[in-house]
Amino acid sequence: MAVASTSAYSKVLEEMIVTVQKREQTMQDIPVAVSAFNGEDMVNMGVGDIRGLVDLTPGFNGKTEDSFIDALAIRGIVTNDFGIGGDPSVAIFVDNVWAGRNGGVQMAFYDMARAEVVKGPQSTLFGRNAIAGGINIVTNEPNELEEGAIAVTVDEHGYDANGMINVPLTDEWFFRAAAFTKDADGWLENVEGGDDLGANEVFSTRLGLKYAGEDVEAVFRMGYEDREQDASVYWTPINGLPEDKVATDLGSDGFDKSEIFSAQANVSWFINSDYTMLSVTGYKSYDFDYLEDYDGTSSKVNNYGQQQEVDYISQEFRLVYEGEGNITWFAGISAYQEDIDARFDYQYDEDALCAAISQTDSADFFGPATGCADQNFEDYWDEVTVQGTGSQISQADILSDKSEVFLDTLKSTGWSVYGDINMMFMDDRLGVTVGGRYTMDKKEMEIEILDSGGALGNNFGVEFYTDGAVKDDEEWSEFTPRLAVNFDATDDISVYYNWAKGYKTGGYSTFGVLNDGVDANGAAINPMPLSFDPEETTNNEIGMKSVLLDGSMQLNLAYFTYKYTDLQLIIFESGASLVKNLGEAETEGVEMDVNWAPGERWSIRAAAAWMDTEITEEIEAGDGSKGNKLQMAPDFSGSIITTYTVPVEKGEVYVTGTYIYQGEVFGGPGNFQSAKVDEWEQIDLRFGYRSYDEWSVTLWIENITNEEYFERGWENADEDNTGGYGVVNSLVWPNRPRTAGVTFDMKF
Repeated sequence: MAVASTSAYSKVLEEMIVTVQKREQTMQDIPVAVSAFNGEDMVNMGVGDIRGLVDLTPGFNGKTEDSFIDALAIRGIVTNDFGIGGDPSVAIFVDNVWAGRNGGVQMAFYDMARAEVVKGPQSTLFGRNAIAGGINIVTNEPNELEEGAIAVTVDEHGYDANGMINVPLTDEWFFRAAAFTKDADGWLENVEGGDDLGANEVFSTRLGLKYAGEDVEAVFRMGYEDREQDASVYWTPINGLPEDKVATDLGSDGFDKSEIFSAQANVSWFINSDYTMLSVTGYKSYDFDYLEDYDGTSSKVNNYGQQQEVDYISQEFRLVYEGEGNITWFAGISAYQEDIDARFDYQYDEDALCAAISQTDSADFFGPATGCADQNFEDYWDEVTVQGTGSQISQADILSDKSEVFLDTLKSTGWSVYGDINMMFMDDRLGVTVGGRYTMDKKEMEIEILDSGGALGNNFGVEFYTDGAVKDDEEWSEFTPRLAVNFDATDDISVYYNWAKGYKTGGYSTFGVLNDGVDANGAAINPMPLSFDPEETTNNEIGMKSVLLDGSMQLNLAYFTYKYTDLQLIIFESGASLVKNLGEAETEGVEMDVNWAPGERWSIRAAAAWMDTEITEEIEAGDGSKGNKLQMAPDFSGSIITTYTVPVEKGEVYVTGTYIYQGEVFGGPGNFQSAKVDEWEQIDLRFGYRSYDEWSVTLWIENITNEEYFERGWENADEDNTGGYGVVNSLVWPNRPRTAGVTFDMKF
């Protein structure tokens, strides 16, 4: 990227306006590491949802095909809890409202204004805490123009289409409607038969109404999205299959369904030229229904199901002061309530599970077992359950279609007060920002574990059941300060220092409860939901933001370090999958963002990140995790997007090439090779024509070299795939093969 001079034909880049500090600023002016993409850029780069931002943002990793966000990581901080008792580490906001959790966060990108990925802990910039970072998605508002747009994409697997219309109703009221639909067939072969996996159907719509008065501006939005796609699939070496094929006993009967409704009102009251009061009211409800073959084999060893109904409401007020002096500030207060009713299932064939256990836990067996009534399994079961009484398993009791069921109800409430004050010195060359948030969260958890019966009783998810529901509640509070210093070294180069404390509230384990043992009938004695404490980080960041080469290049760099304590991690203990505060970690890294227009016909956007993560305190005593790397944290990752444009009659032709690289990624704190995703790279190509009459057509090819890789790994057993109680370490979702398509869009 080093150049001695700029071309006479280079062009000045447009300034990107962002609002992460609750007021409009250029991305180059804020002392925060942020990657921003406007709506047009996301269309041109083929970004269809949050997953499309991962490859293009330094320090952001963990895209996933399903509706879970337990793989999303910013700077190596991720939530591996896929239940409901904890909160996500990467907070996602849509038009300033917290978007929720698994099953309700994924949304189709259409009619977008921009997306902002803010890295590092954010205690004052959003309505709720974000320990790893936050993603702020901004949709287009209704406006005074009479306009519309339509776009259609067809590829080898199906199609998608979206459209928008904007109508001014009066001089002060404006209406906007947008919709999106997608229907795609699968592309991944299941050797057990059925349709190819990877099918995806989406229908989404969004309505907006805006009032623009002299002193008040209000935007009301309502959205609906219905998603149905295949659940995640797991590739395991025990199947002996190539990496582009999987084996699942579910065939194509797994599912990942979400039905999402949202409504919100954003109101701004311009009190006078100095003060603005903002109100953000949000409501969201969604149903999530999910079933996958977790063991990844043709035997019914463990099919995992999840159903949940979620209602979320929030209210935020902010007062912003932007006077003529050298001080600006904002102060806010917010509150929320989230209600979740959920059911979790471990479904299996008891004979298949018994046979699998004899393989993965072979050290405890004299030989492999064909089923639960096999003498080899009976000897093992007698030893671990009834301690040598010689009990026999009756063939009549063995169930082929069994489910261990957890019924969980969670009510979460919270409130916080927060603010920032920004002071400018030295003729506005030096800026100092001091801020903080005080947060109070309360969770009320209710868990009931049903008796699954059969020959084995409850044994896969937990080794007991509860006699009815058990309840508990707990509160957590914390103050999280922030200090940022920004100095304009020249008119085009600024440097900043940012110190912040990150915080994620505590919660409850979804699977399993604490108890004083099990009675003769298999019921837990004195069961109690298990709470876990908040996790925290302390972050330091030094950065540079610059505009170089006569305004044709923006170059941003950031170096960061943090200490990460009380990690909230799922572990298997006492027959239950429990979340506990375990271990500590330290990380340092460097991130780079470059946006360069070396000539009138060229544009280059590059992103790169280097991270060194280390677990400094063992996750569990003696597990050997000390010195290992955090999961979902590659040492190196990056991307570069290059576009060349040629003017032609009545329009322009353009070619865009995208290169993406990710280093190896571990699937858990054990850093097991059998759950590691190897380094990979992908090349995409787009060739299109844009007419001056507001229409365009684009031919594109994704993964042009047909690279094969996995999206992530998952640690279930030891390094040698033993001790997993019937399941082994696995890799998740082979990537989509080379795919070609065409996109047509038109504005009117």
